[in-house]
Amino acid sequence: MLLSGRELRAVFQHFCPFDQEGNLLDEGSRVTILAANVNLPVEIQARAFAMAAAAGEQSPMIVQLSYNSAETIGNAAGRIRPLPGVRVHQTEAPVVVGARQAVALINSYAATYGAKYMAVALDHFQVPKYDESDPVTQSNADSLARQIAKVRVLHAAEYMRDLFGEEADLTEETLERYVSYLVSPEYIKFRRDFLAVVQAVRPAWGMIDTEKLPPILDFVVTREIVDGVRVVLGNTDMMIEAEFGATGQRGEAIPYERLTGERLQHFAEQVACFIQYTGADAIAYPIGMEHAALKDVKHEPDRERLLVVQRQLFLGCGRYIPFAQHGGTGAASVVRGLVGKNNVNTHFLVAGANALADHVEKHVGEIRAGDKKYAGTGIFTLMLQAEAEAALAKLAETGSRDTGPQLAEVLRKLPEHQPEHDDTLTDVDPYAE
Repeated sequence: MLLSGRELRAVFQHFCPFDQEGNLLDEGSRVTILAANVNLPVEIQARAFAMAAAAGEQSPMIVQLSYNSAETIGNAAGRIRPLPGVRVHQTEAPVVVGARQAVALINSYAATYGAKYMAVALDHFQVPKYDESDPVTQSNADSLARQIAKVRVLHAAEYMRDLFGEEADLTEETLERYVSYLVSPEYIKFRRDFLAVVQAVRPAWGMIDTEKLPPILDFVVTREIVDGVRVVLGNTDMMIEAEFGATGQRGEAIPYERLTGERLQHFAEQVACFIQYTGADAIAYPIGMEHAALKDVKHEPDRERLLVVQRQLFLGCGRYIPFAQHGGTGAASVVRGLVGKNNVNTHFLVAGANALADHVEKHVGEIRAGDKKYAGTGIFTLMLQAEAEAALAKLAETGSRDTGPQLAEVLRKLPEHQPEHDDTLTDVDPYAE
């Protein structure tokens, strides 16, 4: 039932906010696609989102799974603590196990409710932290892996030089730190886990979260992961979202500076340079949002930055590069079209939790007394209903609600195509240079 990456590309192309000359379409005809995260218990949210996507004339919806959620669902040590004496018996990485279980449920409920335009995405698959204070690793200094990593760093720095100036400068010490990061066990594990999840569940979309990496490392890591998906896995369908600059972590309002004039245009050219080098299909960059904002905390998106950067991407890259808005819960409004994908998580969690809280507050006496009527599965259906209704309202806010008939025609026109995938995850290390 779920959309493939190729089909999701066609959906985004259909909703491109620019005409062929790069002129912005009128707001009434622009559409943003809602992306909602699933967390434990997956069954509640998968049902809720499938119901919302299937309502009326159907709506497109991306259901997202974060690295943390996938590991939790997959029984990662430290996330779900087994009872004493109980061991977890599984041979695959927890993130792969969790992703497979979650996607199976999402697909099941899409089929149950007949939701035709749902897609699965990997969200916030965050690379290991880079710490400038970490000691430089000197082991295996002459290894082939270090030599390749060094070439990659130098190549990216040279490519960036004209637009990034001092940010593209490298000292010998910085070069060694970047190389040590790229050959570290933590980064190698992340890369392998990401590719393994992509291979296992073949999502339509995947995000590489490079929050707080230095710019040169961001270029190198993003390109390496994109090449891993395209070359190692042979997967040319999945849309890959990259991150340029800090978009914020949970509950974090990062300092934000509004750019204008030449400075804004320069920023736009840097983002385009990043996409051209890495080959990513979608982009996240700061527009003044906050992750996991509280209910009454709202931020107005930087509309000018969105327009200038998205137009530069469209004209400079020769294709539509959707912008992924992180922190959608705290957005005061949705800039339809210029925001291609609106990520919302906290809003739905709060809707479900409030439905549960209201029920418990009203019936705490009966629950304490052990009355099954008030402590049974009905409490979860209340949460489900609340989240489904919240999702339906968000679909209306994005302008994507009831666009199913349009999408049916878009997908009908797609040529027959069966992508080739290599079912064996290898350690081949693709890089053209």
